Amino acid sequence: MKNSLPLLLVTFLVTGCTGIDNDEIQRINRGRAQGSTYNIQYVTTKGTDYQQQIDSIFAYIDQEMSTYLPLSTISKLNNEIPTPIDNHFYKVLSVARDIYQLTDGLFDVTVYPLVQLWRIEDPDYSGTIDSAKVDSILAYIGFEKISFDSSSVKLPIGMKLDFNAIAQGYTVDIIAEFLEDKGITNYMVEVGGEVRCKGKNIDEKIWLIGIEKPNSEESTERFQTIVQLKDKSLATSGSYRKYRSLPDGRRLSHTIHPKTGYPTDHNLLSVSVISDECITADALATALLVMGLKDAKEFAAKHPANEYFFIYYDRYKGYQTWSSDGFSKYLKQ
Repeated sequence: MKNSLPLLLVTFLVTGCTGIDNDEIQRINRGRAQGSTYNIQYVTTKGTDYQQQIDSIFAYIDQEMSTYLPLSTISKLNNEIPTPIDNHFYKVLSVARDIYQLTDGLFDVTVYPLVQLWRIEDPDYSGTIDSAKVDSILAYIGFEKISFDSSSVKLPIGMKLDFNAIAQGYTVDIIAEFLEDKGITNYMVEVGGEVRCKGKNIDEKIWLIGIEKPNSEESTERFQTIVQLKDKSLATSGSYRKYRSLPDGRRLSHTIHPKTGYPTDHNLLSVSVISDECITADALATALLVMGLKDAKEFAAKHPANEYFFIYYDRYKGYQTWSSDGFSKYLKQ
């Protein structure tokens, strides 16, 4: 899980209010979890509040998948302590394997040793990284080197897992499924900027989601675009908020290329993916950000089941956008 403020690439443009039916309200549950924030809104009857159950879901998934909890399942496995896994852990690993194969290894949850090496999000770290060290760590990267089934995971010595780029999307899905099990048919679930929506808000309007501009801190126009999201998930990954500045003025992105071992260095700044499940959108957004603009466009063309929106920087034209053909149907009218 992330232990810093989230990439605020997705902002919700709705607020809770009372609908025409006096027995219905739009319940809002907000707080902090997984080193980030969450914003969950759902139309329900007065007196109904699932805050406690939602907090329990966060706590449970953290105990399974947070690298910041020393006794979590993932931390035990990373420390070579044999530990059984549950269905949630198995589902995340299974989807991670599928996306790993789909993206030719550019989404890889075994990248954790490189994350630890580069320490991008550590503001106090100013050390240099020796190329020989990077090369040596690459020997411990590669999803195909691990084995797992529904109850156990076998990690070769030196390999470690990191679900940072997929667990929040999965958490969104689990909370959404919990609400549906309770009979909720109109909701918006957001965790750390990843979101899944169903139905409409209490005013019978489709949920509106804003995707921020990379330069939003310097602009009065905060959003690059606003989408209407219904019965879909949206995840965004960006390289312009989390980085470490170097003495020569360059920035090291927090997104690390699992094949080269180095932080990505290209002009693709933000990737948004619309998919059915948030876990898929979350993982793909990260993988496409690693690819860079050209390869990400080619991937989008080959996989039209999802929709894509990219923000990139052109040295001559400034900030530019590109979207897949079907993305336009989600734009606010």
